Amino acid sequence: MLNHSEILAVVMGLSLALIAFGVYRWRQHRRVGRIEAWISDYLSARYGELPNHLQIHCSDDPLWPVLVAFDRPQNGTRHSLRFSCAGSQPTYSLVSETEAPRP
Repeated sequence: MLNHSEILAVVMGLSLALIAFGVYRWRQHRRVGRIEAWISDYLSARYGELPNHLQIHCSDDPLWPVLVAFDRPQNGTRHSLRFSCAGSQPTYSLVSETEAPRP
């Protein structure tokens, strides 16, 4: 049978684990927001405006690529980009780019 100090230690350990997980999720959510803002700025600078039907798919996992799809404002073709965003902002880079006619 557990005494009061052992119960308190278990409760405190669980509380610390929940707090650590909450901080981790909060930091990952902020990372996704920073990446989405950087990509929006990148596309605005590249095309002079934010493209139509912009979709940014960014995982919480920094090792997964960020996938971006949109319609080009000039000709309406579907454009897909893949970015590597594993490190800090200076390491973000465009990995691949494809363009296809809209169905």
